[in-house]
Amino acid sequence: FFGVATAMGSALGPAIAIALDEADFQFELPIYGNVILNGMTGPGYVMGILWLLYTIILAISFAEPDRVGLDEQRAKELAQLKSNDCADDDIENLANFASDSSNLETNYYNENINDEVQITEHEKCLGKMHHVRADITPAVQICMFLLFSKMFTVESVISAAPMITKNRYGWSVQKIGALGTIVGCVTIPISMFIGYISRYREDRLIMLGLMTIAAFGMGFLIDVTDFIGSPTDTYNEDKVLAVGPWRYTLGYSLVVCSVQAFDGVAGSVLSKVIPTSLASGTLNSGLLATTVGTFGRACGDAFITIVGLVDLRHVLNMLFVPSFLILALDLALIWWNYGILYA
Repeated sequence: FFGVATAMGSALGPAIAIALDEADFQFELPIYGNVILNGMTGPGYVMGILWLLYTIILAISFAEPDRVGLDEQRAKELAQLKSNDCADDDIENLANFASDSSNLETNYYNENINDEVQITEHEKCLGKMHHVRADITPAVQICMFLLFSKMFTVESVISAAPMITKNRYGWSVQKIGALGTIVGCVTIPISMFIGYISRYREDRLIMLGLMTIAAFGMGFLIDVTDFIGSPTDTYNEDKVLAVGPWRYTLGYSLVVCSVQAFDGVAGSVLSKVIPTSLASGTLNSGLLATTVGTFGRACGDAFITIVGLVDLRHVLNMLFVPSFLILALDLALIWWNYGILYA
């Protein structure tokens, strides 16, 4: 469902942008003043209204849910500790673990500081961060890197699309938005299909398949004619191996669809390998995944900016060759660590 919701947002965003590009009017609002609604200002107003509604609904209706399967996961970790001949103190600490994050703070400071010293909020936060660092296992680290690289590569492809298609193919805003909308709509049934087959196949196997498709699609976006010949101002359009509009559309679709579907599978694996100590509270696996994903998006946007400042003529290869290597690295990481990406 997470992948489907993401795909729906990816499809609706460009569609709304196309509709707003046709708008061009202004009106007066009390207190606020003059409102100009067009293709430049419209997206900001739409997102402002949506986020305001979301905040109101969240404040009224949100309730902290219970982590499903937390007791079973804790029992599995306890059995693993016993089988590994861990110290009795470690086993006792895990057996007495409670979902309330305040227990983590109390346990940590009862072991490490004098009982007479009053614990400040800052010290409690440091204690929680200490537990988070200790509980980020190799499997969790791999999942976090996959989420980062996934967001970096898909951001490089999607956010660079207007710049690339306008310079290389002369596309209008409507064509660019239509590409995003169509690919987003195609991603929805693909994500639903991935969710269906995940009932019969392991998540790590699906991750390998999706990442292979993404790397294959990224390879389609690399213009090899710039490496084997003299680049021209027409982007080598007379050569068979040049990246034309159809090849770009195919590569774009393969990368976006597979990587967006990969998001839900990676989240599923992370939820299975995450320790129980990161299953509650604010500083948990959800915050880690969101932070890593946002950082990957920011790095992707910064990379696009740097490449655009360096050379617009070769922006295609300068963006997608590194992205292809990152996806290849993801494939290698999944393959080499196949045994631990399972719970």
